[in-house]
Amino acid sequence: MAIEFDVVVPDRPGELGRLAAALAGKGVNIDAIAALTAGGKGYVGLLPAEPGRARDALKGAGLAFTERTVLTVQLEDRPGTLADLAKRLGASGVNITSVLPIGSGGGRVQLAIGVDDLEKARRLV
Repeated sequence: MAIEFDVVVPDRPGELGRLAAALAGKGVNIDAIAALTAGGKGYVGLLPAEPGRARDALKGAGLAFTERTVLTVQLEDRPGTLADLAKRLGASGVNITSVLPIGSGGGRVQLAIGVDDLEKARRLV
């Protein structure tokens, strides 16, 4: 398992740089990141190597964020494996709220998956 931080920033030039600089300033490495914009806002999901330091850095920079524990899974790197997992979770009433790729190699892909019921999801994987 890992800690995911979800950060909301204005959709304007330099905001991702500000966020990354805040983390770098506290010596925090980013293990995984995904970002998109919609409705005038930027949404950044990240897995920091050191959640405590990341929390301090984001607070110190005045950035709005939430954090949660996410499930990490390894799947075969082939079509349908994510579909199978997502359908199994969904059929059991577990809602997937985020998916971040962590790495891949050797025919496997590792993902961090945010869910609304972590304990139930852990039992299903």
